[in-house]
Amino acid sequence: MKSVKTVHFTIKVDGELPDVPVKDADGDLTSAGESKGNAKVTFGGQLLSIEYVLIGGNLHFKGPTGGFTKLPAAFAGQVYDPSAILNPDKGVAKVLSSSKDARTKSSGDVSVVEATVPKDVAAGLVPGISADVKATFSVDKDNKLKNALFELPGGQKVDIGLTDFDKPVTVTAPA
Repeated sequence: MKSVKTVHFTIKVDGELPDVPVKDADGDLTSAGESKGNAKVTFGGQLLSIEYVLIGGNLHFKGPTGGFTKLPAAFAGQVYDPSAILNPDKGVAKVLSSSKDARTKSSGDVSVVEATVPKDVAAGLVPGISADVKATFSVDKDNKLKNALFELPGGQKVDIGLTDFDKPVTVTAPA
């Protein structure tokens, strides 16, 4: 996974995570940390659909009305920073290499592996995790992570799906 340059991702959150207002998101991502897509976030007690572009140190987002608003990219970390997914120091490559007690449940074209992910490693990918988490990974025959399901001690689940590895992705700032 460290060699992956681009990916399409989906994220679905089942339950409430105190540090992650995202309920679901999908988009395209580059290993340089550029991303574009859509998300549903909880803001002020309401679920809002937003479109976003993360590029050049800035986060551009557009809510249900109006045009794009530009903020420093650091703001993305307060919502959810998708660039963490391909970041070799805290993303899926780090999660896979740091998992403990891995058990293969099935194999073939896609292997299903259950493991425990240490809380500090899991928190790099899913902010706010404060305990080790049970994870189920689906890995294809090319050793690419297709899906990661994290089950938190409070019963919440975070499901991350990855497809379209290394397909061309162009991210441009909105006009």
